[in-house]
Amino acid sequence: MLKKEITFIYLDTVQKQVYEMIAEEAKKRGYKTSITDNKFEKCEIGWYCEHINHPQFSKFSVIMLHDIMQQYGNWPDIWLREPWNKYDIGFLPSKVWVDNWKLSSQYYYANPRKGVYLTGWPKADRLAEYKDESKRIMLAKKIGLDPLKRTILYAPAWENDHKQDEFVQSMLPLNVNILIKQAPWPDCYPEQLANIKEMYELHKDNPRVIQMDPKTSILDAIMVSDVLVSEESSTMSESVMLGKPAISVDNWLIPDTKPSRKPANDYDYVIKTTKEKLTECIAGVIADYDKYQRDARQYSESHFSNIGTCIPKMLDILDAVIAGQESPIESLKREKSTKLSLAQWIKHKDIALRREITTNYCVRYRLLKKLYKMYKKIRGKE
Repeated sequence: MLKKEITFIYLDTVQKQVYEMIAEEAKKRGYKTSITDNKFEKCEIGWYCEHINHPQFSKFSVIMLHDIMQQYGNWPDIWLREPWNKYDIGFLPSKVWVDNWKLSSQYYYANPRKGVYLTGWPKADRLAEYKDESKRIMLAKKIGLDPLKRTILYAPAWENDHKQDEFVQSMLPLNVNILIKQAPWPDCYPEQLANIKEMYELHKDNPRVIQMDPKTSILDAIMVSDVLVSEESSTMSESVMLGKPAISVDNWLIPDTKPSRKPANDYDYVIKTTKEKLTECIAGVIADYDKYQRDARQYSESHFSNIGTCIPKMLDILDAVIAGQESPIESLKREKSTKLSLAQWIKHKDIALRREITTNYCVRYRLLKKLYKMYKKIRGKE
């Protein structure tokens, strides 16, 4: 019998904030909880959400997404690169993700040992708070927003190539509040932190520009805004979830590859434009705001599941499964099992092995890290 002890493993502030919401409910049910950034923590029940995790250090493991648009470029089958068969149970946030999973569920690597469940998006459980008009007005006043102007929020996935300045310059001709909310990048991304600091220094003395603390909840930022501008960030999904139009600038490059790539932004719920036409695009949305807001709300209603009850449902399932009882929510039915082709099997195993070596063994064992660097150097010379 497992002890009622949950350890939540996080990488950044955003993940920690979500875990705090889940831990709050878990404590009410008698669980002892802890939240740590030690990915090798030995756990009774380990709860994970990152791209690469090590659930072998847990007696029982739970996996969920950390991002509504996670691995968008590899949809529908993200599980080839981020397998879930090494976890006990998995939680999906929306009907779109159920469709993705069903298209991949014939493969063994997409299936946790005890099932996959549609539970919803944890952040949405506090949606009522973020629709509270009195709270919105209070926060907007605290930040210093002009209540007579529309507020345009810039919240990128990546800060690079002076995108923030391009946004600010595009907004200055318009009679709007200019709001900035950068992501709370961890210390292991020094280039991103340097870029964000450079942009902060550039705009800190401009009275038209309000820059929020990156550690601020993105939902607070969206709540006081009318339109969100990004490139491919999951913040666009969260904006639409709150009934606010989202705009993707599709020639703002993403520097997670070399050379930098165009954003993956062909979502059916975002408005697409270019940096050259951003001023015109924002002006058009403001001029017909009721229509764009109505479209966003309709998308939210049709795509997000169990709004307000996601976290209780997650813990209802966990309670039942660890107690050896039938879950109150039926697990999703997988498609008939299909064997991988040899090429798929080699690709899957190659990715898994390399990730385990570089993110587990090379981190924990210095000698192996040195040997692996030597191996890569030799291969490079060849």
